[in-house]
Amino acid sequence: MRRSTRSLRLPAAVIALATATVLRVPGAGATEHDPVIVAVGDIACQSLTQGQGMGACRSGDVADLIREIDPDRFLALGDLQYNNGKLSEFLRVWDVQFGDLGEITMPAPGNHEYGTTDAAGYFAYFGEVASPPLGYYSFDLGDWHIVSLNSDICSDDPGCGPGTPQGDWLRADLEANAEATCTLAFMHHPRYDWRPFQKWIEDDGTTQFGGSETDPLVPLWEVFADEGVDVALVGHNHLYQRWAPQDAHGNAVAGGTIQFTVGTGGRSLYPFGPPPMPENLEVTQNKAFGVLQMTLHEDSYDYGWVPVPGEPAFQDGGTVACT
Repeated sequence: MRRSTRSLRLPAAVIALATATVLRVPGAGATEHDPVIVAVGDIACQSLTQGQGMGACRSGDVADLIREIDPDRFLALGDLQYNNGKLSEFLRVWDVQFGDLGEITMPAPGNHEYGTTDAAGYFAYFGEVASPPLGYYSFDLGDWHIVSLNSDICSDDPGCGPGTPQGDWLRADLEANAEATCTLAFMHHPRYDWRPFQKWIEDDGTTQFGGSETDPLVPLWEVFADEGVDVALVGHNHLYQRWAPQDAHGNAVAGGTIQFTVGTGGRSLYPFGPPPMPENLEVTQNKAFGVLQMTLHEDSYDYGWVPVPGEPAFQDGGTVACT
């Protein structure tokens, strides 16, 4: 077992005193089966209009697919309600399509949630399960320990590195749960991406982190490597990707963290980046909407891509041992 809009500006007193929630979620012991989760992000459009193809809004179909799978938990990987995450938007679309899944939904905020100041609509809709105002928390499911992170605030001071609220919380949380053989983290932004977006731009036009949207996530991934996180689930790029096990710095390593990008929740799909395909990117597709399904065993997991019915054929699945 390995153990070794960015407008959220919290007052110093809040940063010093606030703590993220740790939830205790009944899992395998209570339900007498290995828990099943589905994960997907980049989901509900501003209206209920749907259509076919890469430019369509298919969030209603994704919601129906999740109901059909009937998982124990639905990990919602950010950018859940376009365009600005207003409470009125959540109530008009998300609540209609996904509201009945509320008891199994574990959310993470995305950048579109911060289109409303301090992600107020997101936190108002999901309430305490979203751990306001910080937006990160952890819970146990079966034999697994799971952390939900707020990647959007990593671009702002003080970031997510050592000595910051989220960075220190993550390390302390994982150390406190070191007995878990398998650990999963989910958040909105990917550390690894074939089509990185250059959005960390200040109001005066200057860029942070050299204009990179992935560099702010490095400190979290350094904690992943130190503390033995097996899987990272992310969205943001509207396609599906599975990466080889990697460390925080792009090296393929045995026992590293495997990132799945699952931005196929309903909002229009994106093209790939310019060739060549990154060496450590093992599988990708951008033609079908759907979800990642995982079955969480005591010391391993099964994973599989599940498409919305009628979408172009694509298959990806397997079993991975936790290390």
